[in-house]
Parts: sequence; C-alpha cells; structure tokens
Amino acid sequence: TLDYMNIGLVSAVQPVYAGGQVRTGYKLASLGKTINEKSLELSKEEVLVKTEQYYWTLVSLQAKRKTLSSYEKLLNNLQKDVQVTFNAGLIEKSDLLKVKMKISEVEASKLKLENGIEMLKMALCQHIGISYNEGITLQDTTFVIKNPESLYVTPEDALPNRKEYQLMNNAVDAEVLQKRLSKGEYLPQLAIGVQGRYLDIADQQNTYGIAFATLSIPISDWWGGKHKIQEHNIKIEIAKNNLDENSELLKLQMSQSFCELTESFKLISVANAQLELATEHVKAVTDNFRAGVVSTSDLLEAQAAYQEAEDNLTDAQSTYQIKETIYNQVAARNEN
Repeated sequence: TLDYMNIGLVSAVQPVYAGGQVRTGYKLASLGKTINEKSLELSKEEVLVKTEQYYWTLVSLQAKRKTLSSYEKLLNNLQKDVQVTFNAGLIEKSDLLKVKMKISEVEASKLKLENGIEMLKMALCQHIGISYNEGITLQDTTFVIKNPESLYVTPEDALPNRKEYQLMNNAVDAEVLQKRLSKGEYLPQLAIGVQGRYLDIADQQNTYGIAFATLSIPISDWWGGKHKIQEHNIKIEIAKNNLDENSELLKLQMSQSFCELTESFKLISVANAQLELATEHVKAVTDNFRAGVVSTSDLLEAQAAYQEAEDNLTDAQSTYQIKETIYNQVAARNEN
C-alpha cells in the first residue's frame, strides 16, 4: 500500500498557560542553585575555622617550646652551681640528684612536645591540602588580643547574615514553590499549536496546515490534589517552625560564644597577674638560694611554678585567638 498512499505529519505545540508550573519550576531550580552555593560557602567557613584552630594551637606549642628551652638552660646552669656546691661539701647529694631528675623530666617533656608539634603540622597540612614538610614554619606567631566589646554584634543583627539562617529561609521558600508546582498540576492548561499535513494517495498530492488550541482541565484527580496541597501546607508549617526554633538556637549560640570570648579575655589578665607573681617569687627564691637561706627543692619548685605560669599565659592567649575565630564565624563577622 505504500506505493499508493504516503502520509507526512508535522505539528508544534506551545504552552500558553500550564498552571504556572514552568515559571515555578524555573524559580525552584534557581533556588536549588542558591542553596547549593550557600552550602558550599558554609563548608568553606567551617574549614577556615578549623584551620585557624590548628594554626593557633601550633603557635601555642611552639611558644611552649621556647619556654621549655629557657627552663632547660636555667636548670643546666643550676646543675653546674649545685655541682660546685656539692663538691665543696656544702649540700647533700640528694640536692644534686633533684636537679638532675628535673632535667630528665624536661628532656622527656621536650620529646613529647616536639612529637606533638610535628603531628599537628601533619594534621594542618592534611587539612589544608598541602604536602607535609618538616621545614614548614609559621609566619604570624604573634597573639593579637582585642577587647571583646570591639567585636560584639547583637544576635538580632547578626542572624540574617548567618548562612544557616539563610538556608532555613530557603527551605521555607522551596516548600512554598513545591506547593505552587503541585497546585499547577490541577489547574487548567492552555496551549496553541500548528500542524502541517502532507497526503499522497495514488499520486494525488495534497498539502495543508491548520492552527489549533487545546484546553485541558483535570477533573478526576481534584480530590487527591486537595489532600496533596494540604500535605504541602503541613510541610510549609514544619519548615517555618524549624526556622523559628533554630533561629533562637543560633542567637543562643552567638551569645554563648561571646561569653566564652569574654571569659577567655579575662583569663589572660589572670594569667598575666600569675606570671608577674611567679616572676617575683622565683627572683626572691633565687636570691635566697644564693644566700644559702632556701633549699634546692624550694628553688626548683619556684622555677617550675614560673614555667607553668608562662605556659598558662600562652594557653590563655591561644584559647582567646581560637574563641575569637569561632565568634567571628557564629556572629557572621567574616562577612564584614
């Protein structure tokens, strides 16, 4: 029959109104892209905060290494003095042994500290994605302590800048758009089109075209659609409730972080005061030791207290830098 009848048909249809589904779908896709971009930025912020934590902890350990080296030199000098005094028969051998034991403890502490520094360097390199090298050195090793009041941002002002808050708002918008998309499935749909037709019946050719319009009205699924819309309404309410609840948690997190920052700032003052007292104490004990008034044990105790006071100050300063980094993140100050 193909020798006697050939038919060709071409048609094109353009939706005029599809219940708003096309426009809503485009908005939903754009919103999805925005959510992905914000999620990526949030991940970057978390990586940067973790990097700074590694960094300032490493700075703290390197500062402690200097303190320990100074303490070791002090003990070595003390050992020489005590050795001379022991050789002169002015002190007992136990005093000399106490100094040697303290030097052994320092050597063990140095070994642990060096291992800790190298392990932390490895962790930092792995975290930022560079190859580990033993010769890696830190450029910025100075603690910069600022008054927390100069950093403070009210939680209400900071909240809109938090990526987490923005993502929760986007979640509400997404549920609203999903509802619109579902409603569009149950609305009338209008389209226009053209059609071209070619007929060849027993060599009698005939070509013609028509324009047409279609109107589709979904009727049978209206009842199911009603329940589906109600389901979307519930999802929207859930997203809004999550937004309200988590917004309060975010503001609480900011307030807590600022309290911790303020506390760490005050602890630096306490550590400074303790170091001043320890400095005066070790100086007085050293003078009395040379005058033969106090024992070697007293001097070793005073020196150990001085080293501990220096380490406490280093820890307080390092902790402050880390708390400042965390507060800058939770208060969205990195955006400024």
